[in-house]
Amino acid sequence: MNRFYIEKLVVSGGGHESSVIDFHPGFNLVTGPSNTGKSLVMDCIDYAFGFTPKENHPSKIVDNNNGYEKITLYLRTANGTVILERKIGENKISVSGSDSSIEHDLYSLGNNAKKSINTVFLQLIGIDGDHKVLSSEKGATQKLTWRSMLHLFFIRQADVARETSALMAPGGMGKTASPAVLLYLLTGRDANNLEKPEDPEISKAKRKALTVYIRDKANRLTSRREELEEMLSAGGDTDVRAVIDNIQKEIAAIQTQLDAASKESQQLMSEIYEQNGKLSECNTVVHNFSVLHRQYQSDIKRLGFIVDGGVGMPAASVKRHCPFCDSEIETKPTPQYISASAAELNKIKVHLSELGEAQQSIDRQQQAVVETIKALETRKAQVDSLISDDLQPRLSSFKQKLESKLQFLRLSSELDVVKQDETQYKSELFEKETEEEPENPKYNIFGYYDYDLVHGFETKLIEVLKESHIGGATTARLNMKNFDIEIGGLKKAVSSGGGFCGILNTITAYSMSGYIIEQDGKAPGFFAVDSALTQLSEAEHIQQSDTIKRNFVQYLLNHANERQVIMVEQKKRMPFIPQESENGEIHVIEFSKEKDTGRYGFLNDVYNPEDQ
Repeated sequence: MNRFYIEKLVVSGGGHESSVIDFHPGFNLVTGPSNTGKSLVMDCIDYAFGFTPKENHPSKIVDNNNGYEKITLYLRTANGTVILERKIGENKISVSGSDSSIEHDLYSLGNNAKKSINTVFLQLIGIDGDHKVLSSEKGATQKLTWRSMLHLFFIRQADVARETSALMAPGGMGKTASPAVLLYLLTGRDANNLEKPEDPEISKAKRKALTVYIRDKANRLTSRREELEEMLSAGGDTDVRAVIDNIQKEIAAIQTQLDAASKESQQLMSEIYEQNGKLSECNTVVHNFSVLHRQYQSDIKRLGFIVDGGVGMPAASVKRHCPFCDSEIETKPTPQYISASAAELNKIKVHLSELGEAQQSIDRQQQAVVETIKALETRKAQVDSLISDDLQPRLSSFKQKLESKLQFLRLSSELDVVKQDETQYKSELFEKETEEEPENPKYNIFGYYDYDLVHGFETKLIEVLKESHIGGATTARLNMKNFDIEIGGLKKAVSSGGGFCGILNTITAYSMSGYIIEQDGKAPGFFAVDSALTQLSEAEHIQQSDTIKRNFVQYLLNHANERQVIMVEQKKRMPFIPQESENGEIHVIEFSKEKDTGRYGFLNDVYNPEDQ
């Protein structure tokens, strides 16, 4: 991207020794007492940049040239040097130098001249050809010129503390032209790249269609309102909310009963399960008793048979044969087992009697469990019947009543909304029907700035304000109505005096010119300001190390490697005089106003009367 900075200023001729000031690419401070030619340095640069003196806006170098005849300004570009020479009092500028991309010739100040110096300045920042920018809301255009954008990079003493926006060119450019120029520098969009306002006939057709739409919406809302009013009229004057409260109380009471009944039913079911378990145990015992009884009966029959058989046997010995040797042996009767069997028989009969008693006991328990189960089942049936036949139907009935009343309330709420919307649409319909017909299309230049573009500048602005310790910095924004910054919601002219306006204007222009460079827009590589700090007085209780002046100057020093800054300031207004740096980033040009010490002033051989 094309950038240039100021390398040297020379005022010469008239028999004087040439007055020369060398500038460095970084931070340059021109300082000294009053009446030493500090502002004349800016005036000479401005003159070389094509300033045309006017009766209400004179030029110091023209009116007080002290015999000097010519101003020469050396510009450094990426391709070499461009030298601008202008004789004092003439309207032509000679262009030469080592940059072969710039045509060497004699140029006129007139923007419409065949050889206009305007084309050279625009070419130096990468703008080729003629470009038109908007100059009025009606769509009038004007030529893009160097002088229409210079206020963003070059602030003269007379303009630094103005209450109007630093982004607007001082003078009579109007509120459209300056924002249009800045839009071009940021985005490259000139008058040919801006969407034209809508044709009046199209606007009229859209307005008619919108009127029809609004009227249709209003009619629909009216119909719906009448429908709702008819539906709600059936409700009479009953206090619906009171009825709803009573219904909700009934529902709550029934729900409490229903919960209690359900809980009781569940408890009864658990008890029935428990009793069924006991009944199952009784049945098992009864079955086991039955099996044992049958076993006892069998044992009694067997033992009785043994006893009866033993009683009928003879008492004499019986002869038998040995199963091994087949010899005859004699066996005597053994009546002991008969008495044992009889004793066992008696014992079993006793057990059988006890079993009968146990059988009777378990039968009684079984009967009691059966009766308990029947009672529980009867009670559960009653509870379940209460739930299904009484409580649930009643609850359902009250819920239906509640829903009906709630629907009534919803319709009432809808009616309120419909009435509001109906009133709103009828109001809009009235406005559209009484609106004046559009005649001529109007351009709103601020409407072509998108939020991201503006927000990016605000971010840059806030950074500089914060580093300068200006109160409320984080609230700073660009007001798109007056195209000026505001802090804490207050306009600059309302909340700030002249001194504060001066430093705010400086920071605003400095931030915007830097932002253009960050956006790869069209801008030179220098920023110059005269007397940014002169009018700013800060409270005595603020420590010298924490003043706005000190912090702002320190910010410029910290960013000296980013682009050239030329600051012209009275020495007594400076918070400190920075040290000259070896790498050239910081350069101090100081006038002493003393003939025998240092450099008296800007112009050689020119002294104030008191110092002659």
